[in-house]
Amino acid sequence: MKLIDGKVFDNQYEEFSKLGELDENLASAAVRGMSKNSSKELIFDYSLKMRMNGGKALAVALALKDYISKNFPNEKRIGIVLPSCLPGFLVNIAVQMAGKTSVNINFTMGSSAAKACLRKTEIKSIIGSEKVRQKVSERSPDFPWTDNFLDIGKILKSIGKARIAKKLIAVSLLPSWALIKLFRIPTRGGNEEASIIFTSGSEGEPKAAVLTHRNLISNVYQMKYSEILQAGVTLHANLPLFHSFGQTIQVWLSAILGVRQVSVQSPLEVQANLEAMKEGGSSLMISTPTFLRSYYKKGTSEHFKSMKMVIAGAEKTPDGFMDMWCAKFPNVKYLDGYGLTEASPVVCVNLPEGLPTGRFRKDASGTRPKSVGQIFCGMRAKVCDPESGAALRAGETGILHLQSPSIFAGYLNQPDLTEKKLRDGWLDTGDLAFLDEDGYLYIKGRLSRFSKIGGEMIPHSTLEDVIAKAYGVEESDVPMVAVGSKIDENKGEALVVLAAFDIDPKDLRKKLVDAGLPNLWMPRNIVRVEKIPVLSTGKLDLAAIRRECAK
Repeated sequence: MKLIDGKVFDNQYEEFSKLGELDENLASAAVRGMSKNSSKELIFDYSLKMRMNGGKALAVALALKDYISKNFPNEKRIGIVLPSCLPGFLVNIAVQMAGKTSVNINFTMGSSAAKACLRKTEIKSIIGSEKVRQKVSERSPDFPWTDNFLDIGKILKSIGKARIAKKLIAVSLLPSWALIKLFRIPTRGGNEEASIIFTSGSEGEPKAAVLTHRNLISNVYQMKYSEILQAGVTLHANLPLFHSFGQTIQVWLSAILGVRQVSVQSPLEVQANLEAMKEGGSSLMISTPTFLRSYYKKGTSEHFKSMKMVIAGAEKTPDGFMDMWCAKFPNVKYLDGYGLTEASPVVCVNLPEGLPTGRFRKDASGTRPKSVGQIFCGMRAKVCDPESGAALRAGETGILHLQSPSIFAGYLNQPDLTEKKLRDGWLDTGDLAFLDEDGYLYIKGRLSRFSKIGGEMIPHSTLEDVIAKAYGVEESDVPMVAVGSKIDENKGEALVVLAAFDIDPKDLRKKLVDAGLPNLWMPRNIVRVEKIPVLSTGKLDLAAIRRECAK
């Protein structure tokens, strides 16, 4: 790790960026990975009760590739509506093999947002599951399925076992380079569009982030060179494929590096996840604190007998929860990490002690309390003043900016928005943070989740934590409190508390004073709601909260 001019942290950016692997196509990289691990069990799909080794998975993906090439010859992008499962894994790989862009649609979003996603990406056809379609349509009758919806079960039935068997014979007899040539698998990816991921929409209408082959492969190798993926690791895969974490880790990392996974269709299926990790031997799980809290409450040491570590991201780990976790599951390390869609997505993660050094891991450093880890190899990071844009020194808080081959190409057909996010090769994350002298990152929160009152920046998340603790709801499975703001003619902004239970204003003020908060932090607006708006990840729906606060 180098510190340039005391302001820019550089973790071997130039050396990593020159790796030849980064210019490969996801499809050919996946063929090489699955061919190399042809006899090894690659996926145990707990939800579907199916097991498949790398060779069989490759054969099925090749058969699906032929089907897609034949039936969608003129379509640049293919919509995919499948949960975390074996079919979702295979379809995503087959779409890339056919030289097309995969667009995993968030089937938990509202119909209007889904329509906007399909319109932006010009999707004409969707490959999905009839069971998922029926379930979603019950909740959202006008969900836009497109005129051409194809059920993956019917597709596989139409392909037939004989065609898959022929592919399997080829896979068992030929080396990967011959398979790539025989089946005309794309080999050059680079900066070509590979996948479109819609941002969570926590702050407004979802944006279509374009991830290139180079972006996604870079992040796979950044995770590889962190040395966290030791031999024998089994990934617990339950994140949705329409989010960048789910797709990058559960599809591309698994296929390219041959990392075995145990898949469950939803992180919300708590008991199924606990049984799956016990039966499947999961050893590494990437999740959110919201979901981990549910597993913590209902899980036992028997469920976690094979688990070595869990990595929490997407939101701040509540104070005290890590200690509670380690007390109940002393053999399961709890590590904080950080990422965002526009970085494909993982930026850094705290690492357990004792990992070996390697080509891009020069020292034995691992984890630091309250940090989200040291920025990955191949990255540069700096923190800039929110108002002037000037780069700040180590330890000073500002807006985090990143540079890496994993940084996305921009938002689809939104050049103005892209220009605001990407400037001179640097990604403006919108997150308030600071870096210590060794390049460990400390996230303070999103800039949009602060209110400036009386010249002081007041963090909404901190106030939420204090209120939840004061009323004894900090361990609830769902958020019970959210803080936002609205326009105030006198002070510019006024804090607003949304609560899913009754709060007396005078009592709230007394509790906050007792907690040691200053007068500027005292909210004068309390709104009673039935429930706090959240997204499918468990994160707060900031756009919905903003609307509630403005009423």
